[in-house]
Amino acid sequence: MKRLMLLTLIFLTACSASAPASFFNLTPAPYDLSLGSTSEQIQFAMLASAEHWTTLQMSGTITWYLSDGSTQAFSEKVWLAPLDNRYRVELTGVTNNADKTLKLSDGSTISNINLNSMLAEQAPYPDFARVGQYVPPLQAGTAYPNPMWGQIGTPLSEMAFPSDFAQSEGTFTPLGMDVVAGRGALIVEWTHLGNPSPSWKMWLDTQTAVILKMQEFGKDGSGPLQGERVVENILFDPSFETSLFVPPTGLVQSGNPAPAESNPVVTESSPMVAEEAGELYFFLQPRKQGESIQLVKVSGVCVFDSEKCPPLEKITVPFAFNFTINALDWSPDGKFAAFSYSDAADGTPTKLWLFDAEAQTWKSLAQAPYIDPPFWSPGGEWIAVRTQDGVGGEDVFVVRADGSELKSISASLPADGRPYIMDDWFADNLIMRSGLSGDLVLVRVADGMVSPMFSASVTKAQVVASPDASLLAYDEYDPASEAHQLKVMQPDGSNAVTVAQFLGGSIYPIVWSPDGSLIAFNYYSGFTGGEPNAEVYVVTRGGENLSLVYTGSTIGRLLFSPNGNYLLVEETTSISGGHLFLVNLATLEQKILQAPGLSAEYDWYAPSWRP
Repeated sequence: MKRLMLLTLIFLTACSASAPASFFNLTPAPYDLSLGSTSEQIQFAMLASAEHWTTLQMSGTITWYLSDGSTQAFSEKVWLAPLDNRYRVELTGVTNNADKTLKLSDGSTISNINLNSMLAEQAPYPDFARVGQYVPPLQAGTAYPNPMWGQIGTPLSEMAFPSDFAQSEGTFTPLGMDVVAGRGALIVEWTHLGNPSPSWKMWLDTQTAVILKMQEFGKDGSGPLQGERVVENILFDPSFETSLFVPPTGLVQSGNPAPAESNPVVTESSPMVAEEAGELYFFLQPRKQGESIQLVKVSGVCVFDSEKCPPLEKITVPFAFNFTINALDWSPDGKFAAFSYSDAADGTPTKLWLFDAEAQTWKSLAQAPYIDPPFWSPGGEWIAVRTQDGVGGEDVFVVRADGSELKSISASLPADGRPYIMDDWFADNLIMRSGLSGDLVLVRVADGMVSPMFSASVTKAQVVASPDASLLAYDEYDPASEAHQLKVMQPDGSNAVTVAQFLGGSIYPIVWSPDGSLIAFNYYSGFTGGEPNAEVYVVTRGGENLSLVYTGSTIGRLLFSPNGNYLLVEETTSISGGHLFLVNLATLEQKILQAPGLSAEYDWYAPSWRP
């Protein structure tokens, strides 16, 4: 599936797309889906479902089946009026009824409200999402999510927009007939092209193709039932009162309580020489069909001296880029990069590759069904990776750069904390975080010994060690108040210092400067699904001089230059597409990355800075 940027132009053309006239016309009659419907007919019925209703009201339940045997359940009520760009969605936890969320659009303003704290995020309804009865184009390898649902993002409401599930290559197989919420339903299995088992089972309303019930089994179709969504009541084309879409009184606006000023962060030093500037590696994604993704590099000199900037270079890679791509991870001395990627046609197994930057060679060190992005140890002795077997199992391995001493170090991780997330290295230990509880532990590379790290109410976000391993930076989150505190503390949890704090939103990513004196991070003050608001800050490790250095839409990676004087910002949805921007931290001047041969007609992403 292609990685998509903002779809403004696409959305403007999407409304003119239509399915074959042999199945429906511009004034569509109700469908009559049945056991005799072909896969193509079912797919096009789902794609054009929005043309068969103008307003919709429904309610139902969602159940997620977790890997530890427990469940999470929610109830959801939905009111949709796409022609007026209005919606109301109430999502309430069943297993924890303290979780209550209200999502509203009155046609001009979006409000996302936590009904427990009455904290609200509000933003204008984006113009590109004003598409009414949206029918996406059908294009192989690309999906165009319904732009209204992109503002909502809840599981039951998505079932009103079945086109979101009808744009991947695969087969729709009718299985039988049923009745759900008083409506006739065709039971359908969908199997992704190349997968042996179905990924979804859906009960489609025979007259509109709206999904009335859905069971999910994972992307590859393997494993047990992962989730079930069921519509219990549904009404097509009801009339709604305007007051239904008005926010309640007593809201508290979330955001930064004390906006930071934009101040210089460092004192300008003499320009770097080429040896100090390093090199920027990143990927070019073409916007034209038939062209391939490429790995390229530019000299770090281009950051501060465009006149001496040498041309962009393309890097030869022994495999095609067909799957999700992560940035190269460089050894501390910059000689090698570790990279996890599959050279198999079906995406598995994944190989751990070692790239020799000087020799321009690639060597496979290890393989597993799936390998997460690798981490180099601070001294460059080890590469650590988390692997997955595709059926719920996971492991953590380390290996030397020459491929020797490959070993698992995860045997002692408590089973009740699985799955685990690898955050960072800390000296000769790996920082591992439980995906269930958020508890942090250290895993010693020498023998796999596990020890608790510290007790703090950390969110399920990254915990990052300073380059000298003397400090940790992390986001401490209070669910009751929705307050974020970006903290710096010693590894034993002592002497914690709050360097920034915000209400609502989210913080990600967090990075240290090479000398450990500065921290850069991105804060999303609002994220309604269509118009996120990203703010990039830099602050000293002691909390002084919190400075807003960049504002944008969606941020991927943040990278300090080797000397710490520049910050590279990966903006994945800038006005011109996904590109890389540079901030001079002494002057706060911003510019897009430029180099001979580098075209803005491509999207640039997954950058890494080779020291």
